[in-house]
Amino acid sequence: MMNAKQRVLSALKRQKPDRTPFMELAVDEAIGRAVTGMDDYGPKELAEALHLDGVSAGSAYPEILVRRHISPEGRSMITGGLLQNRSDLKRITLRDPCDDSHYDDIKRNVDHCGAERAVFGATNIGLDPLLLGMGIDNFAYALADDVKLIEEILDIYTEWAALAALKLQACGVDFIWFTDDLAYNSSMMFSPSFFREIAMPRLKKVTAGLKIPTVFHSDGWITPILDDIAELGIDAIHPIDPSALDIRSVKESHGSKFCLIGNIDLRHTLVSGAVEDVRAEVAERIRTIGYNGGYIVSSANSITNYCKVENVLAMRDAVEEFG
Repeated sequence: MMNAKQRVLSALKRQKPDRTPFMELAVDEAIGRAVTGMDDYGPKELAEALHLDGVSAGSAYPEILVRRHISPEGRSMITGGLLQNRSDLKRITLRDPCDDSHYDDIKRNVDHCGAERAVFGATNIGLDPLLLGMGIDNFAYALADDVKLIEEILDIYTEWAALAALKLQACGVDFIWFTDDLAYNSSMMFSPSFFREIAMPRLKKVTAGLKIPTVFHSDGWITPILDDIAELGIDAIHPIDPSALDIRSVKESHGSKFCLIGNIDLRHTLVSGAVEDVRAEVAERIRTIGYNGGYIVSSANSITNYCKVENVLAMRDAVEEFG
């Protein structure tokens, strides 16, 4: 029988573990408090409460230059980018990605959780800071008027990401989870040619020095660049949101290239569905997607504060029952 770490690493290699693993990119603190019964909990307590096979050791993200609005509920929402023209380049002042002090918590969590469970570190690969920092409208104008500006910004963030990813690897995480949203539900935020000609040469520098598995997160319809993502050496894709992608089609077309993570619906099933809906959806995904390995159960993004606690627990229990 495999332990949780072996289970996740087997799935990431597109092999068939003893059962389908379960993990989440993130779990909202309110849900975490509810399932652990603790106000102050850590990754180990969360993993034990949800029977997670993989758990976050922490993240290393660059500063992203955006305007934010705090809602009455206390949620921080991005309202625009601050990199509007070439003169704004001087505003990019990033912390040193090689400063060991920024990784102390990650190292502690690896030591605390890593013996039995797969632990991951999260960071950007470089595109999220570009798109959010410029704002999508300004990014589109710059593609026509000043593509060199886009290249310079992307150079800054991919060089930072390459160093941060190596530091995460040195901390002892089992894999790295890149989180960069590139698409809407029905289209991408840019053309595949931009990704191939401008982004890819820079993104390859981020993944080139890594010797551990990597997961790529992007919401939306990323079908046109799946082969390119594979060329980066990425081992798994997440979250395969059912509102944008048919996971059966992705399994058929790219199941030999990627482990698939996610696809448990966040628009209905986990939010307003019944426990039986959750059980049925998890069982169906394991049967149709996880039958030969290469699948990890997860929500279609992360466990948000509007998920029903009983449905989150039902997902946990269904993995163990049907996995």
